[in-house]
Amino acid sequence: MAEVFAWKIHLRFFGPAQDQAGVKETVMAVVEGTTVGDVIERLQLDNWMGDRLKTAIDGRIVNKDELLYDGAELAFLPPVSGG
Repeated sequence: MAEVFAWKIHLRFFGPAQDQAGVKETVMAVVEGTTVGDVIERLQLDNWMGDRLKTAIDGRIVNKDELLYDGAELAFLPPVSGG
């Protein structure tokens, strides 16, 4: 039987995502093979998030299929507006 190790990831929420999550940052335990999409689903942000927010791991914009790793910082970023 293979051992399963829990990893800690750091979650940071900005703008409307912070309002939705109710916190600015938190820590979550995940296992190897967890994707950004898995975290979005676990936080129940999947229907709310849509295309309005972007995600970044350690400052790099990523899609929902991106794998997480121990110590990763996953940020939920508001859309950028310019003018």
